[in-house]
Amino acid sequence: MKLLTTAKFSGQDLDSLSALAPGLEVVRELDPEKAREQFRDAEIFCGFQLPGPIAEAKELKWVQLTSAGAEHMFETGIVQSDVLVTTASGVHAHAMAEYALCAMVMLARRIPEILGEAARHEWRPQRQRTYYGEELHGKTVGVLGLGAIGQQVATTSRCLGMRVLGVRRSGSPGVADEVYTPDRLLEMLPLCDFVVVALPLTAETRGLIGERELRAMKRTAFLVNVARGHIVEERSMVRALREEWIAGATVDVFAEEPLPPDSEMWDLPNLIVTPHMAGNFVAYLDRVMDILRENLRRYLAGEPMINVLDKQRGY
Repeated sequence: MKLLTTAKFSGQDLDSLSALAPGLEVVRELDPEKAREQFRDAEIFCGFQLPGPIAEAKELKWVQLTSAGAEHMFETGIVQSDVLVTTASGVHAHAMAEYALCAMVMLARRIPEILGEAARHEWRPQRQRTYYGEELHGKTVGVLGLGAIGQQVATTSRCLGMRVLGVRRSGSPGVADEVYTPDRLLEMLPLCDFVVVALPLTAETRGLIGERELRAMKRTAFLVNVARGHIVEERSMVRALREEWIAGATVDVFAEEPLPPDSEMWDLPNLIVTPHMAGNFVAYLDRVMDILRENLRRYLAGEPMINVLDKQRGY
């Protein structure tokens, strides 16, 4: 049995995998061409992208992704195959919830404006309205998607005294104060002071937030997108920010990445742009290794795996 990984795991981590199964060959290969060669007879693969065409991997039975999202896999043919796919769902729930909280604080407390003044060496008297930000306590946040990330956003927000509304496909109760199904999104949006997008990208969520949804939000509300760029129609969002349908936004993900230098989004005064880093943290690969080790143990024991990708739903 061979396990191939293209992730930069430490030697100690790789040794811990070998210890789980005597005779398991663990190969880490960072060179793309060599990885493709090793992929041909690997039974297990762990990485972000397949190192070669799935048709070449005759022995492949299981893929462990290092990412929580799996939409980049759908054009590889793996959905049509019998190969089991597991994701790293939950690996950065805390990091992304903290990012969302940071974004809400910065927007509410008008930090971008203040940093702009600091860069110009301006100090305005405290009595001026520039420094009159909003409190998060008592505000309402709408969380679109109550998966691992959305639930952590909800939990963290409630700790600050915020009311949490959630959108969930099943409509089942969770950590939110009230849960709406997607068909009731327009009913929920006008109630929110903040809207955090934490949905997977699927055929159903692509373009979910467009002009109609943005106009349904309060003029004083803020949008935070930590999910995928294609979920929010960027042209509509830019217009909403320019014409002040909403008060502001923080966006970590874009339809085109890297965001082109000439994009107008860089210069919108009420938009905070970050380079797809909300889920990044120092111990990321350590958390992925925890998932891989547990799933390897279950794979060898014939037990149900964790984070199994539903190939029909896309997450």
